[in-house]
Amino acid sequence: MTRCLRATCIQYKNFDYGEGACFYEIDLIFVPMNLPWEVLRKSMEDARIHTSADSRVESSEGCSGLDNPDEQLRCVFSSTTEIRIGTGTTAKKQISKLLWYVNQCGLDEYGIRKINPNFVPVGEEDLIDQEKLLTDYTPEVEIHNARVMPAMRALKKTIAKGDKHRENGEPLSAEMEYTRALDVDETNVRAIFGLGLVYLDRKDKDKSRGVFEQLVSLQGAFHENHKHLFNEFGIALRKNGLYDESVQYYTRAVELTKNDENLYYNLARAFYEKGDWEYCFTFASKALDINAYHEHAIAMCRFMMTLAGNENLRTKYDKPPVPADLVAQASARLGIDASDEHAMVEIDPDGFGTELVSGDTTSEK
Repeated sequence: MTRCLRATCIQYKNFDYGEGACFYEIDLIFVPMNLPWEVLRKSMEDARIHTSADSRVESSEGCSGLDNPDEQLRCVFSSTTEIRIGTGTTAKKQISKLLWYVNQCGLDEYGIRKINPNFVPVGEEDLIDQEKLLTDYTPEVEIHNARVMPAMRALKKTIAKGDKHRENGEPLSAEMEYTRALDVDETNVRAIFGLGLVYLDRKDKDKSRGVFEQLVSLQGAFHENHKHLFNEFGIALRKNGLYDESVQYYTRAVELTKNDENLYYNLARAFYEKGDWEYCFTFASKALDINAYHEHAIAMCRFMMTLAGNENLRTKYDKPPVPADLVAQASARLGIDASDEHAMVEIDPDGFGTELVSGDTTSEK
């Protein structure tokens, strides 16, 4: 059995690929399906020589790992599917080709993401092993270098412009850049976060809710790479009075990130705003189960005990009475006598109300 390998022999014959872009026609050769990976890498070397000469793309942004086993594999691959159209004598076979962005994650683990019509990797990453990669996918070096990398670079630049406008207090310009980015990749987490923060800054709750619903459906929104944006958005939700959304937001994060005391504290903080003492204490306790010295969770419990014994403070902060059984549980949890007036202190809500970055021990303003 043989396997089709692209881009090992490139003819310098230009043809139109749309929008005025030119590509090289790539001949096909056939190699054994069980060819060792090192040999496959070597077989791509000539194509790498040709594409590195293309001045449109910097060599550092080309495919990596195809001809050097010490490099992490990062390249565009394609897969083909045969589709049968019609029936009987009119039946026809049509070959459907999909492009994928492949990024090596481990020794025998590769993350793949679909490439959309704008030549940008989109969606959640699926993991495959080397055997499946060699069997079902074909390297597309020229498409990687000539189309995908420039598109990814342009998208990154657009989002960076949006971030800069937002930081400079230019919301309309920021919105324009984020919207432009989402026209290219509608699932781009950074652009969605940025747009959501623009809406929250200008108190547009309806549009903010729309962005929120999109974010909670994306697992990538809760990835470590976006933790600061995640944190900033969570704070903005709370400060805009979107407490139900804040609860859903952090609940989703807890589902995806187990045993993170800061996320449990953030949930407790959201329920404090809602005046729900039961869940407030429940999640503050979960934070303390993981880290018994979590200062914000401790402060939350102490403040809850303080409010329980001071009607004037409850009126000041517009909070309902604290159930006696929760006061007793908080007292036992902290080892503080609830009747000891010296242990009861008034704490400014901003003192314990600053969200913490998931996985971090420092607070974020």
